Amino acid sequence: MQGACRGGDTNIAVESQRACTIRFLPHNISVKVPKGTTILEAAIRCGVGIRSVCGGKGLCGKCKVIVRGGGIETRKTDLLKPEEAARGYVLACMAKVVEDIEVEIPVESQIGRPRLQSVVKLPSVVPKSMLGQEPLSLESLAASPYKLGIGVVETASIFKQREVHKVFAVLNTARRKIVDISEKEKGVYGLAVDIGTTKVAAALVNVAEGRVLGTASEFNKQLLYGEDIISRIRYALDKKDGLKELQKAAVETINSVTEQLCKRFKVALDDVYMITVAGNTAMTYLFVGLDPYPLIKSFKERAEVSRNPHWLEARDMGLAVNRNADVYVLPCAGRFLGGDVIGDVITTGLNFSEEPALLIDIGTNTEVVVGCKYWFIGTTAPAGPAFEGWGLTHGVRAIAGAIESITIDPKTCRAIYRTIDNAKPIGICGSGYIDLLAQLFVNGLVDVFGKFYKECGCPYIRRGEKGYEYVVVPSEETGIGRDIVVTEEDLYNIIDSKSSVCSAISILLKKMLITVYDVKRVYVCGAFGNYLNLNSAMTIGMIPEFPNASIEYIGNGSLGGAILTLLSEDYRTEAERVAKLMASIELMLDPDFMDEYQAGFMLPGKKELFPTWRDASRNIKPWRPQD
Repeated sequence: MQGACRGGDTNIAVESQRACTIRFLPHNISVKVPKGTTILEAAIRCGVGIRSVCGGKGLCGKCKVIVRGGGIETRKTDLLKPEEAARGYVLACMAKVVEDIEVEIPVESQIGRPRLQSVVKLPSVVPKSMLGQEPLSLESLAASPYKLGIGVVETASIFKQREVHKVFAVLNTARRKIVDISEKEKGVYGLAVDIGTTKVAAALVNVAEGRVLGTASEFNKQLLYGEDIISRIRYALDKKDGLKELQKAAVETINSVTEQLCKRFKVALDDVYMITVAGNTAMTYLFVGLDPYPLIKSFKERAEVSRNPHWLEARDMGLAVNRNADVYVLPCAGRFLGGDVIGDVITTGLNFSEEPALLIDIGTNTEVVVGCKYWFIGTTAPAGPAFEGWGLTHGVRAIAGAIESITIDPKTCRAIYRTIDNAKPIGICGSGYIDLLAQLFVNGLVDVFGKFYKECGCPYIRRGEKGYEYVVVPSEETGIGRDIVVTEEDLYNIIDSKSSVCSAISILLKKMLITVYDVKRVYVCGAFGNYLNLNSAMTIGMIPEFPNASIEYIGNGSLGGAILTLLSEDYRTEAERVAKLMASIELMLDPDFMDEYQAGFMLPGKKELFPTWRDASRNIKPWRPQD
């Protein structure tokens, strides 16, 4: 049985005698579904985005919606406050429709338009692509040692009837294939794609000229099946055809950004002859269609992951490009080190460095690599949830209205904030939380354990429902009609995440017997990293002090890796070399992890990681009102 969506008065045909209509506001989209379908399932069916960190298991409480009219069946949950329940709030994953209903999705539950990072600082590269275009005679085409793509023979026959003797052939030298032929020389384009847990970013590339025409990005449609990797893997394993659904969601997102880019630059979809893809290991498995169970089978032992790249046919994937286009997926280096990290490495040039350098890619998970041209060692810190706003009282993604940076007035201890798109604040995103903790710490509003100085006299510190909290934005200034606060529990979760990141860096340094003084360059990659205030990150002890290092923001290094492997076979070879040489450390299996992790719970962290700041921070005094 299938449901369909409509906006306005478009009709829907549904094969069901007991179908119910759900109307979603503010999107003005309706869908007919069988009685007993949950609101979340209906939203997924018609592509309406509702936050669901746990993938619809009733654990996270993020999928709050308001039922404005009609009948549902649901059950009580502690994730809803009594006053919310009284106002018609339900959890979309628990509420089953029994008659026609109207549902409002409040702003904090919407998957809004993101500020996504699709810009990358690329090294200079001499184009040496696997794609090329050569003039050929029809006679030599028949004798070519390359295999002929679908439709090439038929097209050649038409040219022969028209007495066309010379054609231009688009070649894929890596696959030894003639992809297309034309009567005139034409543009040869490729698409580079970064499949992130949260977003998909893509770049349209003129391969012949070695030039990136432009970039675009969208939320990964897999978000509808859960915001975290584990939820999606569980969906793939537990639902019939779940893996195919997730693969389809990723492909649909890629097709959407591809169409945007081709329309913007007036490039025919049929002229896109190659796609290169980078993603973390889980995203790679779900895109390629590999069984992801080995990735979560046991976290007490290492997972065996192939370090070879994947080659796929675009037409088999349903990708909206030339039917003979090939798809190259960058290799992974471990359970938690995917092609995105390999892309980061080759984009930063860490693999060519003569001296030790550090690479950090902060996203839903945080990848860390230490190395040089001769060796690489990497790991992943499970730190993403707090930095993505999960589990925090007013945490949101980096969307319009999210508070992205904060300072605190040292005289009044009032928060001064900036929101994305200068919209009314609806919550705080990751970079804002890091700023906030740093400012609370340096202004003497919290101690080294992240606990509020309750008797300091700050008018913005008060006792709330979950203990003491700091009012960041009063209700009259917000876009949600209530105070935006940070609680001690929130601060604990932020410290937990930052400690995980710092421990990952510390362990890699320790493995290689080097100190913060030995690292000469720090590369900051990823969407989150590009907006991160590095001073705030060091203040709270998330990233160690590196006294002798220069710091460079790279942007989306994963997309950079996909672009470089599209433009240059040398970089493709280098990506495969890095994947095979990378030593992968699984943090949770490392005997030093707990000691390093726990050391970070006292701000900022261990003295050897913060040789000057740790001592200096001990001179901070609790805030006092000024006359």
